[in-house]
Amino acid sequence: MRVLITGGGTGGHLMPAIAIGEELMRQHPDTELLFVGTTVGMDREIYSKTGFRYELLEARGIRGHSLVERARAVFDFIGAVRQASRVVSGFAPALVVGVGGYASAAASAAAVLRGIPLVLVEQNTRPGLANSLLSRFAKKICVPFDESKHFFKNDKVIVTGTPLRFKAVPNGVPRPSEPLQILVLGGSSGAHRLNVGVVQAFKNLGKNVIKYAVVHQTGPHDEDLVRGGYAETGLEAKVTPFIDQMAEAYGRADLIIARAGGNTVAEIALAGRPAILVPYPFHPDRQQEHNARVLENLGAAILMHDDDHLADNLTRELSALMRDRDRLRSMGEKAKIAARPDAASAIARTCLDLAAGAGA
Repeated sequence: MRVLITGGGTGGHLMPAIAIGEELMRQHPDTELLFVGTTVGMDREIYSKTGFRYELLEARGIRGHSLVERARAVFDFIGAVRQASRVVSGFAPALVVGVGGYASAAASAAAVLRGIPLVLVEQNTRPGLANSLLSRFAKKICVPFDESKHFFKNDKVIVTGTPLRFKAVPNGVPRPSEPLQILVLGGSSGAHRLNVGVVQAFKNLGKNVIKYAVVHQTGPHDEDLVRGGYAETGLEAKVTPFIDQMAEAYGRADLIIARAGGNTVAEIALAGRPAILVPYPFHPDRQQEHNARVLENLGAAILMHDDDHLADNLTRELSALMRDRDRLRSMGEKAKIAARPDAASAIARTCLDLAAGAGA
């Protein structure tokens, strides 16, 4: 059986795509996979390390750019659909799985035009543009949380959770330690405003900074800036552009400070860790804010806006949580309510059942 999995542009789309592919191979070893991503982003870097076959389309995002860039993106998208049609025709999959992102819309549209069953996988509570537009043509739509269902309003929706390559921390929720272990995550590409705000917050703590220890994933551009900032505070900090062993990082953390991408929120829930979530503020649909609300409503996370008061607000919350270890532990336990550790397995079963029903 051949399955084409499409999506990319960011780690938030690539990692779920790979997790689904790996689970399909585990459940049905004879599955032949083709991943379709985009030349814009980290797709080549990530897919080339997996050993899976992949193709890259010339596809760009349409939203959030200038009129000229949008016009170019539409032109590129038409070309990407044509390119995707050739890829789909050549591979002849029994099923196409779209995980969102730049490439997903083109390859998914090509599949629909050819009558190939389509499964959509959404990582955010509120769906992105590609999945919103394609939802009427999909056979099944897999979403991360119960709160996601009403955005699609049809009976195709299955609440599966977000497929992760990250595995649960086996020792559960630890008693917060001293110094308090803080893990700062800005996403695979970093988050400059968050990086600056966090460093300033620790500067604001003055001599109390010795009560904290930090592991800070900066992304590729802010490593030197963040490292220099911590050096001024005297804080024990490990600064790195990227963390490979996320399970270990979550396992050591007493508190997470992070953006609120769909993967990050799912990982926090799976790890059972308390969090301060600072959603990316410039997305037109406030996707990350919707994600963060899921954990906030459970009492598992504190939602903090990325504004001019970010550093001061972080300082206040860090000081309060340092004094209230029971609250930290309770938040971590509540985070686990949102965890769906079998998401990849559920999505793979959905795909295999659909392919079997289509006579693959």
